[in-house]
Amino acid sequence: MRASSNKSAKEPPGVEITDDFKLVVTKKGQHRRKTRAPLKKPLHSAIGEEIDAKPGLCRDTVISQLHAAETDLLQSVYFAECLEIAEPILSNVQQIVCLGLGKFSECSIARYQLAFLRCLRDKLPLPAGLAAQFFDPLFGRTEVEVLQTLGETVLTENVEGKYRADCRTLFYLPHCPKQLVNNLLWKNWQPQQIANLVLICNSFASVVNNHPHRLLSRNAGYILRAADVFKEFPLRNTFRFSDIFNDTSLHYLGSVSTGKEEVPATLWENCEEPTYEEDDLELVSQQLIERLVVNLN
Repeated sequence: MRASSNKSAKEPPGVEITDDFKLVVTKKGQHRRKTRAPLKKPLHSAIGEEIDAKPGLCRDTVISQLHAAETDLLQSVYFAECLEIAEPILSNVQQIVCLGLGKFSECSIARYQLAFLRCLRDKLPLPAGLAAQFFDPLFGRTEVEVLQTLGETVLTENVEGKYRADCRTLFYLPHCPKQLVNNLLWKNWQPQQIANLVLICNSFASVVNNHPHRLLSRNAGYILRAADVFKEFPLRNTFRFSDIFNDTSLHYLGSVSTGKEEVPATLWENCEEPTYEEDDLELVSQQLIERLVVNLN
């Protein structure tokens, strides 16, 4: 599902505008209709099969496109507003992990999302030379080469979002399946551990408001709990393309004990590892990858 592009807008040099985008058009008194996150390309790469869908596509071309997207973002009001919100919260971040970015060599939406994270890191007062860590089972050879050339770290193990944050960590999960976020929350669901998490992902409030409580209890129970205690700051989508940063918020737990706002001890009870029915599964699980490898062999 792709939105049509508007060729009348003046594009920065080097930016390839495909039909991934739809220009934002808002009128007073009307609400912007929310768009669903686009699917980010094929499953074949999840088992190591590189697919070069565009002839002549290479690492240097993608890096050039990425730099052009970074320039575009840095000139935008949207990024300035996001930086103003994020800086006080992210100033003590010691680690950055990005999950579920998708095949940014082919998808302009994913490429702009990568550009956003790199711009945000570079503008924050973080440790010099801090490399972000990336994982997506859909990454192909081009994605890995680009990230490594840019000095980033590519993780190789699919832990399905179950990363333990032993220090203050920004997790960037642009338009990712809610089960990936749910797994991450579960892995850190302890009073002191959870305070290390800062997430930029789909709005918790939107997830809770747009899905029946019964279904969330089954496949996103930790998001349901987190929505009650995490502070959420919507990153209002004023960027000129509506399909990239829609429904995105910054979430963090201010403190597990703040006087009258003390988090109840019962919140940390019943912390079983989440399981999902196969027909509810949205993420690319390690079990699915292993099954595909066996079938292909």
